[in-house]
Amino acid sequence: MNFLNILVTAVVVFFLLHFGKFILIPLFFSLFFYVILNSISNDLISISNKVNIKISEFSSHVILFSIFIFFVYFFFKILKANISNVIENIDLYQANLNQLLFYFSKTPLNNLFNESIIMENFNLMDIFTYVLNMVTSFAGSFSMIIFLLIFLVIEKKFFKLKISKITKNKNKLKVFSNINEDIYNYFRIKAFTSFLTGMCTFIILIFFNSDLAIAFGILSFFLNFIPYIGSLISILLPVIFSIVENLNFINSIIIFTLLFLNHIFIGNFLENKLMGKALNISPIVLLIFLSIMGKLWGISGMFLSVPIIVVLIIVLKNFKQTKNIAILLSEKGNLK
Repeated sequence: MNFLNILVTAVVVFFLLHFGKFILIPLFFSLFFYVILNSISNDLISISNKVNIKISEFSSHVILFSIFIFFVYFFFKILKANISNVIENIDLYQANLNQLLFYFSKTPLNNLFNESIIMENFNLMDIFTYVLNMVTSFAGSFSMIIFLLIFLVIEKKFFKLKISKITKNKNKLKVFSNINEDIYNYFRIKAFTSFLTGMCTFIILIFFNSDLAIAFGILSFFLNFIPYIGSLISILLPVIFSIVENLNFINSIIIFTLLFLNHIFIGNFLENKLMGKALNISPIVLLIFLSIMGKLWGISGMFLSVPIIVVLIIVLKNFKQTKNIAILLSEKGNLK
């Protein structure tokens, strides 16, 4: 009976995620940004208290929210302009790609692919036009995310009040406090390391005069939230584009090496040092969840899947009834 309940629940959740994505995707994005803003807000209040400058929680939220809106608008404008400039030079890139395909057709590697099929599927104008439309579409739907984010900020103090009225049990309140602290710590560190990854990617690519340095820098920031696959994509895409852009294999190898070292240092060393441990998620669980969310919500689902499962494990491990589920989802069965 318990198995039947779990199966029915899983089916219901699946259908809700599929048919409710029009509201759930912006809601989860707004929650994602809210947690990051809130964790930074706590740090801002803590720092201001140390230097005897009193900043209220509301003031810190207003300051950070304004900065957030400015940077998002600024980045969207730059990203759109960056991709548009590349589209203007698309004939040069397409000619380089055709030249590469011609070289490969004269080598033993020509048996590994059909040149005509690749030419049909790798029309750079179509690819970059699709990317530009996707950026424009996301920018248009971002107003819904901002709208929800405003209400989450307003609702925060009432949510605390509701929790305090629901339970007077100090142990339960402590559990909620622990969940809150763990989630904030994860997102604070992940946002910081993702920002460093994006900045280093931008600096490396701008040094080699890449036309998409800005776009790949922003992309690396978001892809850093997706373990394994995200890092792989944020390394390979700039390298592939550098080959098509300049037909300079030596530069591309150097770019690959620098980007690889960047991800190794920040992802495997710095991030683990700051968090105290690696991301505690079973790789098989992560890949299954990535696949499901990618199928349901596309790229947005793949991006949101890791933050969702991290929060899920944090919540489950703080309750005795669900701690065993958290252990199954974790990488080594250790919950700290």
